[in-house]
Amino acid sequence: MEEAKWLKREVLHILDLIPLSTSSVAPTFSIAAAYGSMVAIMGSNAIMAVVVSFPLFLFSSFILRKLNRKSPHAGASYHWGMKFMGKKYGSFQFWVVTLAYFLSLPPIIIPAGEYTLDLLYRLGIITRMIEMSVFWDSIVGIFWAIFASIPLLLGAKPTARFTEVFLVMELIILSSFIVLGLISLPEHVINQFSWNWLFSISWISSLPTFLGLAATMVIVATILDGWEIDSYSSEESKKPHKWPGTSGIIGLVSVFIIYLITMPIMTIETPISALSVSVDPLARWASYVIPGFVWLMDIAVIASTASSLWLTAYILSRAWYAAGREGLMPSFFSKVNKYGSPSSAIIIMTIAEIAVQLLELTSPTILSFFVIMLSAAGTFLLMEFGIDALTSTFIFFKQRGNWFYKLISPITVTAMFLIISLGIVNSATVFGIPSLNYLIIVIAMLIPGIYFMSRSNKVKIIIPSYILNLEKQEMHKEQENSK
Repeated sequence: MEEAKWLKREVLHILDLIPLSTSSVAPTFSIAAAYGSMVAIMGSNAIMAVVVSFPLFLFSSFILRKLNRKSPHAGASYHWGMKFMGKKYGSFQFWVVTLAYFLSLPPIIIPAGEYTLDLLYRLGIITRMIEMSVFWDSIVGIFWAIFASIPLLLGAKPTARFTEVFLVMELIILSSFIVLGLISLPEHVINQFSWNWLFSISWISSLPTFLGLAATMVIVATILDGWEIDSYSSEESKKPHKWPGTSGIIGLVSVFIIYLITMPIMTIETPISALSVSVDPLARWASYVIPGFVWLMDIAVIASTASSLWLTAYILSRAWYAAGREGLMPSFFSKVNKYGSPSSAIIIMTIAEIAVQLLELTSPTILSFFVIMLSAAGTFLLMEFGIDALTSTFIFFKQRGNWFYKLISPITVTAMFLIISLGIVNSATVFGIPSLNYLIIVIAMLIPGIYFMSRSNKVKIIIPSYILNLEKQEMHKEQENSK
């Protein structure tokens, strides 16, 4: 293989990977986009769905950390499936990864346009008519899609630097509102806090309430993912066997803490009825805390949304690059520019994002079709984590020791696919789509995976030589430790 096709190696420090993993989850954007729907289903107990879901994603983060130590690779999830379970298995998993992250992009682009127009309207720069325009929403969203490609094309390190700047901006503004919210708490108590918000047995004591919890957990799945970006950046990490995975755990825990602090304060200081119908509950809460500065919260949400956009694209570009390198995708997907970035994959992805936005403008029917398809992104993200856990189960039950992973891996497999099943059952509640229709959509979208399975015989698993040398050192250490 030509040297020019390798990603730029040893550029990301763990102090880069932690912000990447944290910002990729996009805490401020996630709250703005999802908390209203969560409250609409569970009311003040919405935070319970986060508390219940968190251990499952924490288990997943430990599993990915362990798999990454065994075999760091730009293809991450699909590579582990291919290497440890077989090429057909890994090739199908590649399609699941593609669905999970590509379908996650338009639901980020659309709000990016909405939040930007909202900010411009609050600042008096545009009229209300322009702010409410679907056309201008899509045009501004396309601008963000193009803008997001810039740090990606410049390489991993510039992407990390862009991310760090946007993350600092996001967290400073969100922290300021949290502090102001706590200071004004005695005068703004609308809903009295209860520890039952975090966990209440009543939500699992009957089938209707349990299904409500399960429906909310499907939504939560979309706000507890993204931390796994460090696994896809392992070939660009300075310590590929050590840091990726660890930084993902830190990022996940950090975002969980942000949720535990922010969501209860929002619920205390904002009417439930206002949160449940709001398309941006963070802005609604901000309007109760300091009404004249809601535009600042818009800036935080936009910063969070923008970084989430290019980091989601980062994950997919590395997966496509690895697949192009190994023959699962056409070889031009593996082309790398002078900055060590998979430029072909990034450009093709950006064009596809823009095409989806333009198609949505052509017809209300096409728009509705895409909304239904995009609602499945969370399902495929859960499926990705479930398949990783299945791979982990297979690996560790064939080995001695590793009892922790022998315990959490089957639990995670079962839980992830159970949530997927309950999401299908509750699709009318969560997505407004009849269960049978939603099931047909999910199955239909998985069918192209058969094509990639048919190409698996052409695949040659390729691992950079310096990674292979490090793997040999890690295997030697494991053998020494097992003596």
